[in-house]
Amino acid sequence: MKISVPRVWRELKSHYLLEASVCTKCGKIHYPPRTICDNCKNHKLIRRKLSGEGEVLTYTVQYVVLEGYREHAPIIFAIVKLKEGVNVLAPLTDVKPENVRVGLKVTAVLRKITEDGDLGLIKYGIKFKPMKEFRNEGNVAYESEKRTRKNS
Repeated sequence: MKISVPRVWRELKSHYLLEASVCTKCGKIHYPPRTICDNCKNHKLIRRKLSGEGEVLTYTVQYVVLEGYREHAPIIFAIVKLKEGVNVLAPLTDVKPENVRVGLKVTAVLRKITEDGDLGLIKYGIKFKPMKEFRNEGNVAYESEKRTRKNS
């Protein structure tokens, strides 16, 4: 799969930062960020970093995935309601599909999404992982995490 370097650079902020725009007039929070408030039509919006903490509202598990993402299958996609009240569609990480549930407390992390071959561009993005309390219950998904937990 070929990744466009100019496109990655143009979309850098949106992939690496969890930001919203907040209307200076009515206070509505927009995610993804917008330039015009859809509530009051105000053009003065400011960027604000979101907490990255929230809970799973709903989710789906994708077992058949596109080329370039097959090594990550199955991929769990969730709609996460953040503390600020906005909903974010993003993949979940570090959790087995059978351990995901509605109401699961999660936090945003920056993780590898895909790479363009062995020597190509690596694309990162926001994913959500279960908060520490859930992880301490033995619900981790990967062997590397199990080794890390045993050694600490």
